[in-house]
Amino acid sequence: MCRKSKLLLVLVLISRIYTMNLQAQPDCEIQTKPFKQGEDLTYVLSYNWFVIFTDVGYASLKVNSDTLYGHPYFHLEGRGWSSESWDKFFRVRDKYESWVHPGTLLPVYFRRDVHEDTYKLDITYNFYRQSNFARSYRKVRDKTPEHDTLDISNCTFDVVSALYYSRTVDYTNMEVGDTVSIDLLLDTEHIPFYYRYLGTETIKTKELGKVECIKFVVMVVEGSVFDEGGEQLYVWVTKDKNKVPIYAESPIVVGKVKMRLIDYENLKYPGTLQ
Repeated sequence: MCRKSKLLLVLVLISRIYTMNLQAQPDCEIQTKPFKQGEDLTYVLSYNWFVIFTDVGYASLKVNSDTLYGHPYFHLEGRGWSSESWDKFFRVRDKYESWVHPGTLLPVYFRRDVHEDTYKLDITYNFYRQSNFARSYRKVRDKTPEHDTLDISNCTFDVVSALYYSRTVDYTNMEVGDTVSIDLLLDTEHIPFYYRYLGTETIKTKELGKVECIKFVVMVVEGSVFDEGGEQLYVWVTKDKNKVPIYAESPIVVGKVKMRLIDYENLKYPGTLQ
């Protein structure tokens, strides 16, 4: 169950929730934002061991507005939690927050607060954009906190802001196999990160029926969740102006996991899900 709970980070994230001919928007330029303040997405997480899939938890992604250091920002919030039936075996309450500039989506502050059974982890980043560095804080359980200073680029994101930034990318002229790179801070380290465009595909979910989607495969990092790094996490987003992630699946060390959208509120544009 420990490995299953850790995947909440990857999928919320997701998120969980994205060298070859890499493409990226110049200087993190954003033409349009496909979401607005108040957008709220809810997902169910399922785990497969052998042939049976079981719902083990939930995840949510929310866009709020907030004031930080005297300035207005988007407050992007991702949560992951085990279902009531699984709490007795392994209780999970994970939270990821990023305060980002409303125009560029570049983060100014990030916090990851993890509670998984007896395991606790607290990570924060303070981004100093004009000086191109970030200060990190990391504390595991009752151990002594670790502090570090990390160099960043003009386009460095945390895992939550990277998810929302990826929704702003224009995929109109992409060809199957093209990739998008993102400069990412993850667990107080720089991660070389990309996702690959795989074209369009219609999928069907129990709650939403048939939905026409854009499909990607995401590079993952080898570790306790994945047997090996590489292109293993598949993600489908709606082929409309909202670009909402509605489905994801990936093998992990033991078994396979899936994530599907089950509820949504306050989408910016009338489209596929409305």
